[in-house]
Amino acid sequence: MSDEIRPSADVVSGSDWDAFARYLAGESDPVESGAVERWLATHPEDAALAALVKARVDRAEVRSELAVDTEGALAAVHRRMTEVGAAPALTVSRGGRRSDSDQSRNTVAPVTRSWRTPLVALAAGLVAIVGIAQWRGQPSSVASREYATAVGQRDSVRLPDGSRVILAPGSRLTVAAGFNAANRVVTLEGAAFFEVEHDGVHPFLIHARGAEIRDIGTAFSVKTDRSGRVSVAVTHGIVALRDSAAGSAPAVELGAGDRGVLQAGAVTVARGTVTDADIAWTRGELAYRDAPLAEVQADLRRWYGLELQVTDSILAGRTLTAAFRGDSSAQVVRLIALALGADVTQRGDTLFLQPQGPGSTRIP
Repeated sequence: MSDEIRPSADVVSGSDWDAFARYLAGESDPVESGAVERWLATHPEDAALAALVKARVDRAEVRSELAVDTEGALAAVHRRMTEVGAAPALTVSRGGRRSDSDQSRNTVAPVTRSWRTPLVALAAGLVAIVGIAQWRGQPSSVASREYATAVGQRDSVRLPDGSRVILAPGSRLTVAAGFNAANRVVTLEGAAFFEVEHDGVHPFLIHARGAEIRDIGTAFSVKTDRSGRVSVAVTHGIVALRDSAAGSAPAVELGAGDRGVLQAGAVTVARGTVTDADIAWTRGELAYRDAPLAEVQADLRRWYGLELQVTDSILAGRTLTAAFRGDSSAQVVRLIALALGADVTQRGDTLFLQPQGPGSTRIP
Protein backbone atom coordinates (compact mmCIF):
# COMPACT_ATOMS: atom_id res chain seq x y z
CA MET A 1 0.00 0.00 0.00
CA SER A 2 1.31 3.43 -0.83
CA ASP A 3 0.96 6.57 1.25
CA GLU A 4 -1.58 8.18 -1.05
CA ILE A 5 -4.09 7.33 -3.75
CA ARG A 6 -2.38 8.27 -7.00
CA PRO A 7 -4.83 7.88 -9.89
CA SER A 8 -2.91 9.67 -12.62
CA ALA A 9 0.70 10.49 -13.42
CA ASP A 10 1.67 13.93 -12.11
CA VAL A 11 5.20 14.12 -10.72
CA VAL A 12 7.08 17.30 -10.04
CA SER A 13 10.44 16.60 -11.63
CA GLY A 14 13.90 17.85 -10.76
CA SER A 15 13.49 20.86 -13.03
CA ASP A 16 10.11 21.83 -11.62
CA TRP A 17 11.15 24.28 -8.90
CA ASP A 18 7.58 25.61 -8.63
CA ALA A 19 7.17 23.35 -5.59
CA PHE A 20 9.39 25.69 -3.58
CA ALA A 21 7.34 28.69 -4.66
CA ARG A 22 4.11 26.96 -3.67
CA TYR A 23 5.67 26.13 -0.31
CA LEU A 24 6.79 29.72 0.27
CA ALA A 25 3.31 30.97 -0.68
CA GLY A 26 1.62 28.44 1.64
CA GLU A 27 -0.06 26.63 -1.25
CA SER A 28 1.64 23.20 -1.02
CA ASP A 29 -0.37 20.08 -0.26
CA PRO A 30 0.81 18.05 2.78
CA VAL A 31 2.95 15.65 0.69
CA GLU A 32 4.75 18.37 -1.22
CA SER A 33 5.17 20.54 1.88
CA GLY A 34 6.69 17.65 3.79
CA ALA A 35 9.11 16.85 0.97
CA VAL A 36 10.30 20.46 0.72
CA GLU A 37 10.71 20.70 4.50
CA ARG A 38 12.81 17.52 4.56
CA TRP A 39 15.12 19.01 1.95
CA LEU A 40 15.37 22.33 3.77
CA ALA A 41 16.18 20.48 7.02
CA THR A 42 19.48 19.38 5.44
CA HIS A 43 20.29 22.85 4.05
CA PRO A 44 20.09 25.30 6.99
CA GLU A 45 21.24 28.38 5.03
CA ASP A 46 18.57 27.91 2.39
CA ALA A 47 16.01 27.07 5.10
CA ALA A 48 16.73 30.38 6.82
CA LEU A 49 16.24 32.27 3.56
CA ALA A 50 13.02 30.39 2.80
CA ALA A 51 11.69 31.11 6.32
CA LEU A 52 12.45 34.80 5.88
CA VAL A 53 10.60 35.02 2.58
CA LYS A 54 7.66 32.96 3.89
CA ALA A 55 7.30 35.22 6.92
CA ARG A 56 7.38 38.28 4.66
CA VAL A 57 4.67 36.83 2.45
CA ASP A 58 2.47 35.96 5.43
CA ARG A 59 2.79 39.44 6.95
CA ALA A 60 1.93 41.11 3.66
CA GLU A 61 -1.24 39.07 3.18
CA VAL A 62 -2.40 39.81 6.73
CA ARG A 63 -1.83 43.56 6.40
CA SER A 64 -3.15 43.98 2.90
CA GLU A 65 -6.32 42.95 1.10
CA LEU A 66 -4.20 42.20 -1.96
CA ALA A 67 -3.11 38.57 -2.34
CA VAL A 68 0.51 38.01 -3.32
CA ASP A 69 0.75 37.28 -7.03
CA THR A 70 2.98 34.24 -6.73
CA GLU A 71 2.41 33.24 -10.35
CA GLY A 72 3.63 36.63 -11.53
CA ALA A 73 6.77 36.24 -9.47
CA LEU A 74 7.31 32.73 -10.83
CA ALA A 75 7.07 33.91 -14.42
CA ALA A 76 9.64 36.63 -13.87
CA VAL A 77 11.99 34.42 -11.89
CA HIS A 78 11.69 31.58 -14.41
CA ARG A 79 12.90 33.91 -17.18
CA ARG A 80 15.89 34.89 -15.06
CA MET A 81 16.66 31.27 -14.18
CA THR A 82 16.44 30.23 -17.82
CA GLU A 83 19.04 32.83 -18.69
CA VAL A 84 21.50 31.55 -16.08
CA GLY A 85 20.57 27.89 -16.67
CA ALA A 86 20.04 27.08 -13.01
CA ALA A 87 17.38 24.76 -11.60
CA PRO A 88 16.96 22.86 -8.33
CA ALA A 89 17.12 19.08 -8.29
CA LEU A 90 13.78 18.61 -6.64
CA THR A 91 11.59 15.53 -6.93
CA VAL A 92 8.23 15.56 -5.21
CA SER A 93 5.66 12.83 -5.85
CA ARG A 94 2.19 14.27 -6.56
CA GLY A 95 -1.11 12.93 -7.89
CA GLY A 96 -0.94 9.89 -10.16
CA ARG A 97 -0.88 6.11 -10.11
CA ARG A 98 2.33 4.65 -8.87
CA SER A 99 3.78 1.22 -8.32
CA ASP A 100 5.80 -0.01 -5.36
CA SER A 101 8.95 1.05 -7.20
CA ASP A 102 7.69 4.63 -7.13
CA GLN A 103 7.68 4.88 -3.34
CA SER A 104 11.09 6.48 -3.27
CA ARG A 105 9.84 9.40 -5.37
CA ASN A 106 8.11 10.96 -2.40
CA THR A 107 11.38 12.57 -1.32
CA VAL A 108 13.48 15.53 -2.30
CA ALA A 109 16.55 14.27 -4.07
CA PRO A 110 20.05 15.45 -3.05
CA VAL A 111 20.91 18.71 -4.74
CA THR A 112 24.01 20.75 -5.35
CA ARG A 113 24.60 24.29 -4.13
CA SER A 114 23.56 25.49 -7.59
CA TRP A 115 20.02 25.64 -6.11
CA ARG A 116 21.01 28.68 -4.02
CA THR A 117 21.04 30.99 -7.06
CA PRO A 118 17.45 30.25 -8.14
CA LEU A 119 16.29 30.27 -4.50
CA VAL A 120 17.71 33.77 -4.06
CA ALA A 121 16.13 34.82 -7.36
CA LEU A 122 12.79 33.35 -6.31
CA ALA A 123 13.04 35.08 -2.96
CA ALA A 124 13.77 38.40 -4.64
CA GLY A 125 10.81 38.03 -6.98
CA LEU A 126 8.39 37.15 -4.18
CA VAL A 127 9.65 39.86 -1.85
CA ALA A 128 9.33 42.46 -4.59
CA ILE A 129 5.69 41.58 -5.15
CA VAL A 130 5.09 41.43 -1.38
CA GLY A 131 6.52 44.93 -1.17
CA ILE A 132 4.01 46.14 -3.75
CA ALA A 133 1.16 44.59 -1.76
CA GLN A 134 2.30 46.30 1.45
CA TRP A 135 2.81 49.63 -0.33
CA ARG A 136 -0.72 49.59 -1.66
CA GLY A 137 -2.04 48.65 1.79
CA GLN A 138 -5.72 49.02 0.91
CA PRO A 139 -8.53 46.86 -0.53
CA SER A 140 -8.14 46.10 -4.20
CA SER A 141 -10.73 45.03 -6.74
CA VAL A 142 -9.90 41.39 -7.25
CA ALA A 143 -10.94 39.90 -10.58
CA SER A 144 -12.86 36.66 -10.73
CA ARG A 145 -10.52 33.66 -10.62
CA GLU A 146 -10.94 29.95 -11.17
CA TYR A 147 -9.01 27.02 -9.73
CA ALA A 148 -9.47 23.54 -11.18
CA THR A 149 -7.97 20.11 -10.56
CA ALA A 150 -7.61 17.19 -12.94
CA VAL A 151 -8.63 13.60 -12.22
CA GLY A 152 -6.59 12.29 -9.30
CA GLN A 153 -5.03 15.67 -8.53
CA ARG A 154 -5.56 17.67 -5.34
CA ASP A 155 -4.58 21.30 -4.85
CA SER A 156 -4.21 23.70 -1.93
CA VAL A 157 -5.34 27.28 -2.46
CA ARG A 158 -4.95 30.32 -0.24
CA LEU A 159 -7.61 32.95 -0.85
CA PRO A 160 -7.01 36.72 -0.54
CA ASP A 161 -8.66 36.83 2.91
CA GLY A 162 -6.28 34.18 4.28
CA SER A 163 -8.81 31.33 4.07
CA ARG A 164 -7.43 28.03 2.81
CA VAL A 165 -9.10 25.54 0.51
CA ILE A 166 -8.03 21.97 -0.29
CA LEU A 167 -9.59 21.21 -3.64
CA ALA A 168 -10.42 17.57 -4.32
CA PRO A 169 -9.62 15.87 -7.64
CA GLY A 170 -11.87 16.72 -10.58
CA SER A 171 -13.18 19.85 -8.87
CA ARG A 172 -13.49 23.54 -9.67
CA LEU A 173 -13.56 26.58 -7.38
CA THR A 174 -14.56 29.99 -8.78
CA VAL A 175 -13.72 33.04 -6.67
CA ALA A 176 -16.10 35.93 -7.29
CA ALA A 177 -14.87 39.30 -8.53
CA GLY A 178 -14.28 41.72 -5.67
CA PHE A 179 -13.57 38.90 -3.21
CA ASN A 180 -12.47 40.33 0.15
CA ALA A 181 -13.07 43.92 -0.95
CA ALA A 182 -16.87 43.70 -1.15
CA ASN A 183 -17.68 40.05 -0.57
CA ARG A 184 -16.37 36.59 0.21
CA VAL A 185 -18.25 34.49 -2.31
CA VAL A 186 -17.06 31.34 -4.11
CA THR A 187 -18.73 28.70 -6.27
CA LEU A 188 -17.79 25.02 -5.98
CA GLU A 189 -18.21 22.13 -8.39
CA GLY A 190 -16.92 18.87 -6.92
CA ALA A 191 -15.51 18.69 -3.41
CA ALA A 192 -13.34 20.84 -1.15
CA PHE A 193 -12.26 21.35 2.45
CA PHE A 194 -12.47 24.91 3.74
CA GLU A 195 -10.62 26.58 6.62
CA VAL A 196 -12.25 30.00 6.76
CA GLU A 197 -10.73 33.09 8.36
CA HIS A 198 -13.07 34.82 10.79
CA ASP A 199 -14.70 38.04 9.55
CA GLY A 200 -17.82 39.18 11.37
CA VAL A 201 -18.59 41.78 8.71
CA HIS A 202 -18.17 39.63 5.60
CA PRO A 203 -19.49 36.07 6.00
CA PHE A 204 -17.95 33.44 3.73
CA LEU A 205 -20.55 32.23 1.20
CA ILE A 206 -20.31 29.09 -0.95
CA HIS A 207 -22.65 28.29 -3.83
CA ALA A 208 -22.69 24.57 -4.71
CA ARG A 209 -25.32 22.97 -6.96
CA GLY A 210 -28.27 24.88 -5.57
CA ALA A 211 -26.96 24.93 -1.99
CA GLU A 212 -25.97 28.08 -0.15
CA ILE A 213 -23.43 27.48 2.61
CA ARG A 214 -22.72 30.45 4.86
CA ASP A 215 -19.87 30.53 7.34
CA ILE A 216 -18.16 33.14 9.52
CA GLY A 217 -15.01 31.27 10.50
CA THR A 218 -14.62 27.52 10.79
CA ALA A 219 -13.51 24.31 9.04
CA PHE A 220 -15.75 22.03 7.01
CA SER A 221 -15.90 19.92 3.86
CA VAL A 222 -18.39 20.16 1.00
CA LYS A 223 -19.12 17.37 -1.51
CA THR A 224 -21.43 17.49 -4.52
CA ASP A 225 -22.49 14.88 -7.03
CA ARG A 226 -24.36 14.76 -10.32
CA SER A 227 -27.63 13.82 -8.65
CA GLY A 228 -27.73 17.30 -7.12
CA ARG A 229 -26.87 16.06 -3.63
CA VAL A 230 -24.72 18.42 -1.54
CA SER A 231 -23.16 17.15 1.68
CA VAL A 232 -21.56 19.43 4.29
CA ALA A 233 -19.49 17.95 7.14
CA VAL A 234 -18.46 20.43 9.86
CA THR A 235 -15.31 19.75 11.86
CA HIS A 236 -15.09 23.09 13.72
CA GLY A 237 -17.34 26.09 14.16
CA ILE A 238 -20.83 26.73 12.80
CA VAL A 239 -22.18 26.64 9.24
CA ALA A 240 -25.61 27.59 7.88
CA LEU A 241 -26.97 25.44 5.03
CA ARG A 242 -29.99 26.32 2.90
CA ASP A 243 -31.54 25.73 -0.50
CA SER A 244 -30.71 28.84 -2.55
CA ALA A 245 -33.98 28.42 -4.48
CA ALA A 246 -36.04 28.45 -1.30
CA GLY A 247 -36.35 32.23 -1.16
CA SER A 248 -36.58 33.47 2.41
CA ALA A 249 -36.68 29.99 3.96
CA PRO A 250 -34.47 29.86 7.07
CA ALA A 251 -31.11 28.11 6.89
CA VAL A 252 -30.33 25.02 8.95
CA GLU A 253 -27.49 25.55 11.41
CA LEU A 254 -24.75 22.92 11.60
CA GLY A 255 -22.27 22.74 14.47
CA ALA A 256 -19.00 20.87 14.88
CA GLY A 257 -19.57 17.18 14.23
CA ASP A 258 -22.80 17.72 12.29
CA ARG A 259 -23.51 16.65 8.74
CA GLY A 260 -26.10 18.37 6.57
CA VAL A 261 -27.31 17.05 3.22
CA LEU A 262 -29.32 19.06 0.72
CA GLN A 263 -31.18 16.95 -1.83
CA ALA A 264 -34.35 17.62 -3.81
CA GLY A 265 -34.82 20.94 -2.00
CA ALA A 266 -34.80 19.42 1.49
CA VAL A 267 -32.08 19.58 4.14
CA THR A 268 -31.52 16.61 6.45
CA VAL A 269 -29.17 16.77 9.41
CA ALA A 270 -27.27 14.07 11.31
CA ARG A 271 -25.93 15.50 14.57
CA GLY A 272 -22.55 14.43 15.90
CA THR A 273 -21.78 11.91 13.15
CA VAL A 274 -18.81 13.58 11.46
CA THR A 275 -15.48 11.83 12.06
CA ASP A 276 -11.95 12.09 10.75
CA ALA A 277 -12.98 9.78 7.92
CA ASP A 278 -15.02 12.61 6.41
CA ILE A 279 -11.86 14.55 5.59
CA ALA A 280 -9.59 11.55 4.97
CA TRP A 281 -9.59 12.43 1.27
CA THR A 282 -7.49 15.52 2.06
CA ARG A 283 -4.72 13.04 2.96
CA GLY A 284 -5.22 10.89 -0.13
CA GLU A 285 -7.51 8.31 1.48
CA LEU A 286 -11.05 7.41 0.48
CA ALA A 287 -13.05 6.45 3.56
CA TYR A 288 -16.77 5.71 3.76
CA ARG A 289 -19.19 4.93 6.55
CA ASP A 290 -22.71 4.15 5.37
CA ALA A 291 -22.05 6.33 2.32
CA PRO A 292 -24.67 6.40 -0.45
CA LEU A 293 -23.50 5.07 -3.80
CA ALA A 294 -23.97 8.52 -5.37
CA GLU A 295 -21.06 9.74 -3.24
CA VAL A 296 -18.94 6.72 -4.17
CA GLN A 297 -19.71 7.23 -7.86
CA ALA A 298 -18.63 10.88 -7.66
CA ASP A 299 -15.35 9.95 -5.95
CA LEU A 300 -14.52 7.24 -8.50
CA ARG A 301 -15.10 9.81 -11.22
CA ARG A 302 -12.87 12.41 -9.57
CA TRP A 303 -10.08 10.15 -8.34
CA TYR A 304 -9.88 7.55 -11.11
CA GLY A 305 -11.80 8.89 -14.10
CA LEU A 306 -14.20 5.93 -13.93
CA GLU A 307 -17.97 5.97 -14.38
CA LEU A 308 -19.80 3.53 -12.12
CA GLN A 309 -23.27 2.61 -13.33
CA VAL A 310 -25.64 0.79 -10.99
CA THR A 311 -28.19 -1.19 -13.01
CA ASP A 312 -30.11 -2.72 -10.10
CA SER A 313 -32.47 -0.70 -7.89
CA ILE A 314 -31.72 -2.79 -4.81
CA LEU A 315 -27.98 -2.25 -5.19
CA ALA A 316 -28.55 1.46 -5.84
CA GLY A 317 -30.15 1.78 -2.42
CA ARG A 318 -27.27 0.20 -0.52
CA THR A 319 -24.58 2.11 1.38
CA LEU A 320 -20.85 1.48 1.61
CA THR A 321 -18.55 1.24 4.61
CA ALA A 322 -14.93 0.84 3.53
CA ALA A 323 -11.57 2.61 3.36
CA PHE A 324 -8.99 2.72 0.56
CA ARG A 325 -5.46 4.05 0.75
CA GLY A 326 -3.05 3.59 -2.13
CA ASP A 327 -5.19 0.96 -3.84
CA SER A 328 -5.36 0.74 -7.63
CA SER A 329 -8.64 1.46 -9.37
CA ALA A 330 -9.17 -2.26 -10.02
CA GLN A 331 -8.63 -3.06 -6.33
CA VAL A 332 -11.00 -0.32 -5.22
CA VAL A 333 -13.76 -1.46 -7.56
CA ARG A 334 -13.28 -5.12 -6.60
CA LEU A 335 -13.53 -4.30 -2.89
CA ILE A 336 -16.60 -2.13 -3.44
CA ALA A 337 -18.32 -4.97 -5.28
CA LEU A 338 -17.34 -7.43 -2.55
CA ALA A 339 -18.66 -5.15 0.20
CA LEU A 340 -21.97 -4.72 -1.62
CA GLY A 341 -22.35 -8.37 -2.65
CA ALA A 342 -22.23 -7.49 -6.34
CA ASP A 343 -20.34 -8.22 -9.53
CA VAL A 344 -18.78 -5.67 -11.88
CA THR A 345 -18.36 -5.67 -15.63
CA GLN A 346 -16.23 -3.11 -17.40
CA ARG A 347 -16.46 -1.48 -20.81
CA GLY A 348 -13.71 1.06 -21.29
CA ASP A 349 -13.88 3.55 -18.44
CA THR A 350 -17.45 2.56 -17.52
CA LEU A 351 -18.12 0.02 -14.79
CA PHE A 352 -21.47 -1.71 -14.36
CA LEU A 353 -22.41 -2.87 -10.87
CA GLN A 354 -24.94 -5.70 -10.85
CA PRO A 355 -26.21 -8.47 -8.54
CA GLN A 356 -24.04 -11.54 -8.32
CA GLY A 357 -25.12 -14.31 -10.63
CA PRO A 358 -23.92 -17.01 -13.04
CA GLY A 359 -24.15 -14.64 -16.00
CA SER A 360 -21.87 -11.99 -14.49
CA THR A 361 -18.29 -11.38 -15.47
CA ARG A 362 -16.04 -10.16 -12.71
CA ILE A 363 -13.05 -7.85 -13.08
CA PRO A 364 -10.00 -10.13 -12.79
